[in-house]
Amino acid sequence: MKKLGMLAFFTLLFFGVSLGLSSNAHAASEADIEKALEIIDAANAEMDLIIETGVQDADNLWAIYLEELEVMKNELETLDQEIASVEAELSNTTDANQYEELNEALSALQLEKGLLEEQMNQRTAQFDQEVEEIISYVFDITLQMTQDTIDEVAEYGVIAECFWKYVRFADRWAWIDPVRVVNF
Repeated sequence: MKKLGMLAFFTLLFFGVSLGLSSNAHAASEADIEKALEIIDAANAEMDLIIETGVQDADNLWAIYLEELEVMKNELETLDQEIASVEAELSNTTDANQYEELNEALSALQLEKGLLEEQMNQRTAQFDQEVEEIISYVFDITLQMTQDTIDEVAEYGVIAECFWKYVRFADRWAWIDPVRVVNF
């Protein structure tokens, strides 16, 4: 009797597991799989467009920033030359009035140089912030789209996951996450 009970238990267990696995294995019909793959392809295409737009926006900001920075560096170089010239005159003068005028001119040039350096630092900070905002936007929107796509294709019996790809935005890199199929 014990053997018959054990046999019945294992038979029910076998059929229960088999039916449970088989219902999952057949849950995704060919049409469901095709629909899920279309959803993933469409989501990835949309994410690629968002990524590409973000990269282009960051690159455009970078080009503008580099142009502006070059102008400021040239101005800084000119100021450095003027400061060196005034300092040379200052060391060679013996006239008290001229010494005072040169000292005032030197102070004005040094103040202008300090303001220009501050302007350069502010412009760099602004550029950094703008690029980080682009990266954050692309990261956040693609992450949400990935999660939505994973949830949607799961309804069709397809298992998907995000995968990370390394994307260059201007002068920095970030990991962004499109979708790929794991199993169906």
